[in-house]
Amino acid sequence: MEGPPMLKRVWSALMVAGLLAPGACYQDDTSTTGNRKPVAQVLLTDAPFPYDSVQHVNIYVDRIEANTSPDTSGGGQWVLIAQPRQVFDLLTLQQGGTAFLGQNELAAGQYSSIRMVIRADLSAIRWNDGSSAQIQWPSPGTGEITLYAIVEQPLAVSSSGAVIVIDFDLGRSFLYNYYGTKEFTLVPWLRAVNSAATGTLRGTVTSSYSGQSQPIPNANVTLFVGDPNAFPSSWYVAVTGRSDATGFYKVAYVPAGTYIVRVEQPDYPFLAPSITPAATITAGDTTIVPVSLVQAGGGGAYVRISGPTTVGVGGSIVLFAAVGDNSGNPVQNPSVSWTSRSPAVADVFGSGDTATVTGHAVGSATIVATSGTLADSITIQVTGAPSSVATVAVQPASANLAVGDTLTFSAVLRDSAGNVLTGHAVSWFSTDSSFAIVNNYGTAIVGRGMRAGSALLQATSEGKTGQSSITVH
Repeated sequence: MEGPPMLKRVWSALMVAGLLAPGACYQDDTSTTGNRKPVAQVLLTDAPFPYDSVQHVNIYVDRIEANTSPDTSGGGQWVLIAQPRQVFDLLTLQQGGTAFLGQNELAAGQYSSIRMVIRADLSAIRWNDGSSAQIQWPSPGTGEITLYAIVEQPLAVSSSGAVIVIDFDLGRSFLYNYYGTKEFTLVPWLRAVNSAATGTLRGTVTSSYSGQSQPIPNANVTLFVGDPNAFPSSWYVAVTGRSDATGFYKVAYVPAGTYIVRVEQPDYPFLAPSITPAATITAGDTTIVPVSLVQAGGGGAYVRISGPTTVGVGGSIVLFAAVGDNSGNPVQNPSVSWTSRSPAVADVFGSGDTATVTGHAVGSATIVATSGTLADSITIQVTGAPSSVATVAVQPASANLAVGDTLTFSAVLRDSAGNVLTGHAVSWFSTDSSFAIVNNYGTAIVGRGMRAGSALLQATSEGKTGQSSITVH
């Protein structure tokens, strides 16, 4: 396989349905009606995959399991939801299409942990020429691999059932050549939600930069949680999507709430990203947000950089720069100089409007593109080799709050050697309604004292949990 594939963003979802609906065909002849449990059905769906050079993403799904405890480091009481034990090609499932994985009974309760067990030895990514891509799997690297989903709120399964959706973000999970090894590295990003509490965001991405409106394919659609008036670096990615060849996008199974929606076509740096500061998602409904990308610079001269913002040590990424003249029109074949303010962390080699950034050490580096008197910059995060989470600590470890007060808590993840880890998914829980999580930023949250009482704030990553003791007075 020659050269890296074109990278775009994608997500896919596993839908786990604990549902006993009127007229359902399930029947248990061995138990009475009073003892019957809801039936758990598992469906698999996928959005467009971000690698144009890939023909198949075959994942062998062995089983899906649930647990009522967020801390499963001691094993816990895992309950089987489905056990398909077969390969599914995620590229055959597009825009909400589903594949049936299996079904089982699921007892009513609050489920705080969901995991998917896959088989690495029976899974494969295949290039368009039919050859197999190399994959760096998480620990143990072969055989069964356990992937844990983010569960932001315990998933309630009542006696009448529930629908649980596991969203597998493939674009963030499978990273190509991230560490310079010309292989895919799996850094799993999954989340689990109750489908009844979710809605859909959809729309069409267009632009009139050519003089007439036309669809913009392969645009990244990202839903953030955060304050739209704060720095974007403080926003937390909630859900992602991507526009198709007609510019249409659809992001399903979005928890009800208000989100910042950012749309960008990274291959077109001359188009400014569109930001919708408050898109409200209502459970069971569809929110339509059409997007028109305008030219960068606001009608004046500009330099603008686009491209990925993270890379592993030893890996390389490509950045693009657009230059606009005094009227805001893109300059063809512009003269651009590229520099790194921290070359020991990441250096940059540029030729005109394109540059390659290579990561050398864990940290951050600011990359600057200059053309004439104008410049733009972008911060690149360089990460180390992926490691499994061994411990989770919540800081501060304890807190005393007055009713109405808020406080920020952070989760510190470490591997077995004590090294601090980044880039791992974290789930947060409050064990009592006296303390509520009001903003979730991934590895940090803002919580508020709601009434007098005590609660434990728990942070879980890959089955490991840390907690903070909170007293509200």
